[in-house]
Parts: sequence; structure tokens; C-alpha cells
Amino acid sequence: MIFRLFALLVSAALVGCASGSTIRATDGDDEGTSGPVSLAPAPSEEAQAEPAPATEPSSSVPSQPPAEQPQTAAQPAQGYAPYASTRTIDIRRLGQWTRTGIGESRRLVIRNANAWTQFWSELGVGEQPNVDFTRDVVVAVAAGQRSTGGFEIAVDRITQTDGELSVEVVERTPGPNCITTTSLTQPVDVVVVPVADARSWSFMERKEIRSCR
Repeated sequence: MIFRLFALLVSAALVGCASGSTIRATDGDDEGTSGPVSLAPAPSEEAQAEPAPATEPSSSVPSQPPAEQPQTAAQPAQGYAPYASTRTIDIRRLGQWTRTGIGESRRLVIRNANAWTQFWSELGVGEQPNVDFTRDVVVAVAAGQRSTGGFEIAVDRITQTDGELSVEVVERTPGPNCITTTSLTQPVDVVVVPVADARSWSFMERKEIRSCR
């Protein structure tokens, strides 16, 4: 009898295995639950994702702008030259004569007392005027000997440009209707100008014909 009961139990067990059923032991608390049970292990505390490192706050100081390059002054174009300053010199006339001892044409700038004395003795027209050559110079122009009267010569204008004197000289001849003497003449004009610092000089000539009615 016992042997038959044991054989029945073994047979029942073999039938259960063949049908694929699973026997699970419970403690009675999950009665009525039918959901599947997850077999994956629970993540540990060490496996938690590490927080992203905090970024450092950006500096609030604004970046300095690049230093501006100093502007250079515009250079003048090559070949450019500023205009020189020119001024007209005041003239003090010592005398203007038609009969003198100077028979040739001359253009002179006299800058010292010795040259002045020599010229005046050739001129032969009277007492020699005093000239202060520390501040003045003498300009003398002679037309040379003429066969008749009616001829004149004069210092018309003197200008100074950067230490250079420019002397404008005018020579006048009598026109066809002018009445003149038949004697020889030697026109001369002598002036004084306050330009003792003049370094150089030049003469410009102009000729005019006197009109006589």
C-alpha cells in the first residue's frame, strides 16, 4: 500500500515538470499578486551619476579694447614749398642829379663807410651825408653819360624777401616832343634803406619814355 502511494507521488511530480510549471515558495504576503518580478540588481549608491562640475563664474571685468595707434600729421606733398614773405622797404632819398662825375652805368649797394666815401668823392655834388651803416645801406644807381638833357634814373621800389633785396630801377628818356639841353648829363640817384642785414641783392630794370606836349 505504501509503495503504491509513493509511486503515485513520483508520477505526479514527473507530469508537473513535463508541463513547464514553476513552483515558487511564498510567505503568504504577496497573495493575489500576479506581476512579474524583476531579476536586475538594484543600483548601488556608488553607481549614482556624479553631478557635473560647476563652471567658474566669468569675470565681470570687461576686456580692454586694443590701444589706438597715434595718428601722424599729414605730410605735405613733395615739391611743395611755402611762399616766402616779402615786404616793401621804406626809401630815404639822399639826392637825384643829372650832372655828376660818374660817366658809366652803375648799380651799387654800399654797406660800409669807406666804400661810401669813395663813391661820394666820384659823384662830386657837394658835402657828403652821414650814414649809419650799423642799420642802413646805400643804394646808388647811375645811368651813364648822355648826350643831352632830359634823361633820368631812379630807384622806384625796394623789397626784401628772406634777406634778399630786390631793387626796381626805372630809366626815363625824353620823348620826341620834349625840349632838352644839348649839354652832356650823367644821371644818378642815391637812396638809403634800413636793411643792414641784407645778405644778397638784385636789380630789375624798367625803361619809360617821357611824354612832352
